[in-house]
Amino acid sequence: MGELRLYAIGIDEVRDVFRASPELAAELRRVAETAYPPKTTPPAPGLLGKLGPMFRRPAGAPVVSPDTPVEADVADLLAARFIRPERQPAAWRLLEAYIDAQAWGRHRLDLDVNRFNDLEFDLARAGLHPQFGLTRLVNNELRLPLQTYRGLSTGCIQHDQALQAASAWRNVLNHLSAENRAIAEPYAAWLAQFHHYGQMAPQKARPAPDLVVIYRA
Repeated sequence: MGELRLYAIGIDEVRDVFRASPELAAELRRVAETAYPPKTTPPAPGLLGKLGPMFRRPAGAPVVSPDTPVEADVADLLAARFIRPERQPAAWRLLEAYIDAQAWGRHRLDLDVNRFNDLEFDLARAGLHPQFGLTRLVNNELRLPLQTYRGLSTGCIQHDQALQAASAWRNVLNHLSAENRAIAEPYAAWLAQFHHYGQMAPQKARPAPDLVVIYRA
């Protein structure tokens, strides 16, 4: 099942990770420790626990799956170094954890490729301008020093365009199928929150949020 994750956050706040101040670097490390706490091997029970090291990991040994961020991934992001292809999934999970922690708001759409295409067709039939569609959104690259990989698409539209998208989606809701309206209506309501986020941003000394998306097909 594909998932489209949408975040209200300034794109420059995302790009700042790759030229981070000491304060931001410390925050990224805090997020990483919270989102991905170290896991260790528990003592093996019974007979297995008596077998030699050839057959088991020592109790307390770190357990790291290939897509779990580690300190080296944090250091590579902060230094804007090239991320090896095998570490890209972990690096994106780390960056997304930071985006999620800093975002004004977030939304999820469960969309595999077929459902994605059906929704896009229905939106176009209802009169939604292509500039506000999901295809345009997930193909508007973030321009980060971190490459995407197969099955991962990213994109961004600016704050003003997110406000326009909220109105555009709301205007076509009555022309969608019941199934697609059930997806589109909560999304349109979420987009409407960008107006409030934009008003609050100066009080927090933050830029008005843009719409940043990460799609895993």
